[in-house]
Amino acid sequence: MKIAFIGEAVSGFGGMETVISNVIHTFENSSPKINCEMFFFCRNDKMDKAWLKEIKYAQSFSNIKLSFLRRAKHVYNFSQWLKETSPDIVICIDVISCLYANKARKKSGKQFTILSWPHFSLDHKKHAECITYADYHLAISSGIKEQMMARGISAQNISVVYNPVSIKTIIVPPPERDKPAVFLYVGRLKFEGQKRVKDLFDGLARTTGEWQLHIIGDGSDFEKCQAYSRELGIEQRVIWYGWQSAPWQVVQQKIKNVTALLLTSAFEGFPMTLLEAMSYGIPCISSDCMSGPRDMIKPGLNGELYTPGAIDDFVGHLNRVISGEVKYQHDIISGEVKYQHISMILFPARLRDFTMCYILKILIMQYSRNYKSDHYEQKIF
Repeated sequence: MKIAFIGEAVSGFGGMETVISNVIHTFENSSPKINCEMFFFCRNDKMDKAWLKEIKYAQSFSNIKLSFLRRAKHVYNFSQWLKETSPDIVICIDVISCLYANKARKKSGKQFTILSWPHFSLDHKKHAECITYADYHLAISSGIKEQMMARGISAQNISVVYNPVSIKTIIVPPPERDKPAVFLYVGRLKFEGQKRVKDLFDGLARTTGEWQLHIIGDGSDFEKCQAYSRELGIEQRVIWYGWQSAPWQVVQQKIKNVTALLLTSAFEGFPMTLLEAMSYGIPCISSDCMSGPRDMIKPGLNGELYTPGAIDDFVGHLNRVISGEVKYQHDIISGEVKYQHISMILFPARLRDFTMCYILKILIMQYSRNYKSDHYEQKIF
């Protein structure tokens, strides 16, 4: 079997790239082997390709300003590539690629199954309606499944698969009882917008007790975030690491002890930083944003949830952790100890490396067998 993963160019540094790379490598090392390739729709050649070192890929370039002409060129280039490679499955990692795949399938005359596998909230992306051009859908969270259904997609054609994470043998412990609380943020620095780092700082500035915040990440608002920490008078408590290629090594080797990871996003797809943190035994205090956190966090056991923008509730969770009123058992969170209240639904990869990869493999096999050419919909380009 041959699978093509397609999508618009990505930065090369995000969690989505890590997930896709892990899935591809797992497929190619499986028995029988599944051959995988990638195809990107690009406006320029700025995408960092280090993560593609062991992945076969091709690109279509078009910087035409008129969108319908740009799309037409991408569809033509992709249809030519399809004639050469003949994949059995095309998995679209974003919504616009569902449109490209559907049109290129008709243009090339090739028959294959199109699956959508978006890694972001559909409610906050342009062209979200293009997801309906796919035949079947892989949702990385229950929230994204709801968004798909809201766009007219049948629940029977959607499978919630979550995302993979490897089992860890190392547990990152909390700081000692007489030490300040140590909070962690890993991700892009957007002052407001999606990531809402402003809420993170506003919440911490209102807490009582001693704490430190370690920030691993970069972004367009890096300097603005630093300036705001100074404005609030908390700059001495914030340690900045910038972007790191191996952030969890930094956590283990430099930070060493973590009370909780914090996430204040307005929306997400399936925030891998939460799952990675929990795989090391780190509890997470997160906004209950659409989508992902509620699939991973069980309040009181492996973290806490609060309504996005509800800073008072966020501060309350922080204060209870700082004071020691609320404590978490890091070894249980990591999944190294089997605890009856942690299910595979909440923590899908705790019993086996990359569980989602195997679920995804089974689903793809099933969809490939069930799909028939007379299911193709004739939609207008």
